[in-house]
Amino acid sequence: LFGRSDGLPSLECSGGYNPAAWRAADGTLWFTTLKGAVSIQPRAVQLNTRPPAVLIEQVLAEGNSIWPTSTNAQPENTPLQIAPGRGQMEFHFAGLSLSSPERVKYRYQLLGEDNEWVEAGARRFAHYASLRPDKYRFRVTACNGDGVWNPQPAEVLIEVLPHFYETWWFYALLTTLIIGGAFAVARHRFNLKLRRQTEQMERRHEIERERARIAKDIHDDLGSSLTLIAVMGDLARQNQDGERIGKISTTARQAVKSLDEIVWAVNPRNDSLAQLVDYVCGYAGDYLAAAEIRCRLDVPDQIPPVELSSKIRHNVFLAAKESLQNIVKHSQAKEAGLKVEIHRHRVKIFIADNGRGFTAEPDDAFADGLRNLRQRMIDIGGQCEIAAQSGGGTEVLLEFPLP
Repeated sequence: LFGRSDGLPSLECSGGYNPAAWRAADGTLWFTTLKGAVSIQPRAVQLNTRPPAVLIEQVLAEGNSIWPTSTNAQPENTPLQIAPGRGQMEFHFAGLSLSSPERVKYRYQLLGEDNEWVEAGARRFAHYASLRPDKYRFRVTACNGDGVWNPQPAEVLIEVLPHFYETWWFYALLTTLIIGGAFAVARHRFNLKLRRQTEQMERRHEIERERARIAKDIHDDLGSSLTLIAVMGDLARQNQDGERIGKISTTARQAVKSLDEIVWAVNPRNDSLAQLVDYVCGYAGDYLAAAEIRCRLDVPDQIPPVELSSKIRHNVFLAAKESLQNIVKHSQAKEAGLKVEIHRHRVKIFIADNGRGFTAEPDDAFADGLRNLRQRMIDIGGQCEIAAQSGGGTEVLLEFPLP
């Protein structure tokens, strides 16, 4: 533990002599060095029991001094705040010893980073490459040449501030967003699954309703017509009745026509606005011509390629058919017209005649037909308006939305 300040001419001893060290009879210790022999009187050696005072000289963050400053000469009880992203720290310190200052040694500890004291030897600074955002306490102590440590280390408090994305509230917000996002995604997927299931159920119900409607149409139209043909055929065969044979022919043609309407309604190749307009106009021309009523058609040259479900086509056709039948049965008209207007989101079909009209809806089967007419349009999201006056004819408006 002795150095030049204690009188050693050289810090290196030599082992080339024999003996290299000698204890004299009076207790003096002799050693050989490169610059001669030295002697020590152990009884005369007094240990320095006074530890060196320790001082923290400077604190640097990212190479810039943050303490001391012109406003504070020493650390306060409040921690020094380090700006976000400046986690590289250096602490410079010194131990004050007037006897053998070159033999002063240090050890330090950064509470929150170091688990134990770090032996620094004679090095008078501590370096930390990257400190995470947190509060720290740096303390350093020193010992003199005789190994006496100062029990009161010098301390300084620092606080490395976090970026906004390193704060607890940001993590809480991010966690909330992640949980909320996961919940929203799960709910969205659940809604999609539920919507698909609902759509599948609706399609199944639509198919079931369509099958029930086809069965009803076949039963009501074809069934009754074929039954009537069979009955009239038996009577005609028994009585050789030519009139009944004519009715059989007419009824058979009506049955074929009803079958054609059913097939047209369910055929997916006819699921378009153009097919609906063509079929309604064709039916109107043939039906009114058979009743010797002049028919005027006013149809756009270009019909947009819009798909329509069989439900829409079926209800619109039956409503138009009901309107034409009312003209033939009740109006006593000589002329009728069918006009089609296609707007951006809706289609309007006007069916008018120059017949006798009416001032109030009658309370009979004709009135039931008008109510059915309105209900069919309501079922597809449309509407039916009837304008009539006594002696001034009747106009029926069938309006329905495009998909």
